[in-house]
Amino acid sequence: MPKFGSAVILAGGKSTRMGFDKQLLQMQDRSIVQHLIGLLGTRFSDIMVSSKTPALYEEVDVRVIQDIYKDIGPLGGIHSALHSAQSEAVFVIACDMPYVEIPYIDYMMGEMAKGSYDACVTKCGEHLEIFHSFYCRSALRVLEDELAAQRYSVQRFTRKIDALVIPEESAAPFLPGWRAFTNLNTPEEYAEFCQRTGFERMTDDGG
Repeated sequence: MPKFGSAVILAGGKSTRMGFDKQLLQMQDRSIVQHLIGLLGTRFSDIMVSSKTPALYEEVDVRVIQDIYKDIGPLGGIHSALHSAQSEAVFVIACDMPYVEIPYIDYMMGEMAKGSYDACVTKCGEHLEIFHSFYCRSALRVLEDELAAQRYSVQRFTRKIDALVIPEESAAPFLPGWRAFTNLNTPEEYAEFCQRTGFERMTDDGG
C-alpha cells in the first residue's frame, strides 16, 4: 500500500449552527465540496467524501463512505476513512473549509516521508489544528480504543498517538493568513467569507 494517495472530505456533520446542510455551501457556480474535490485531485488519486447523503455525489468522481460508528462526530469520519483508504496516510479536511494550501500539503508529505508517524498536524500556540492534516492507518488501534471507551475528541486522540506536530513558525510561510484552518460554522461566518472573497452568498438550493 502506498504511503500517500487518499484524502477525505468530512461532510457528515449535523450543521446545527449553520441551520442547513453545509454540503450545500456554494462558491460561485459550484459547491465548496466540489471546489475541494478539484483541488485535492491535483495531489490525491483516491478522494473520499464521508457523507450520509451519497445522492449528492452521484455525478462526481469520488467514493462516498459511511461512518462505521454513527453520530459521534469527526473522529468517526476519520476512523471510517482510515479503514477505507487506499494509502497508509489520509489527508483530512472538512466540507466547510474552503481553503486548501497545496504547497503546505506538499511540505507535510515531505516531512512525513522522513520518518514513521501516526499523523501530521499543525500547532498554533497550544492548539493543534486537527484538520488540513494527515492521519495514518497505524493510528487505528489507538483510535478504536478511544471509540470503545466512548471518547470522541479528535484533540485527545491526536495527542495520544505519535503525531508529527509542525510548529507555527515552520508552517507559517505556507499558510497565508492562516486561512487553511478557516471553518464556516454559522450563516454570519459564511456571509463574511462571501463578502471577503467576492462570492455571491448562496447555497445550491438557491438559498
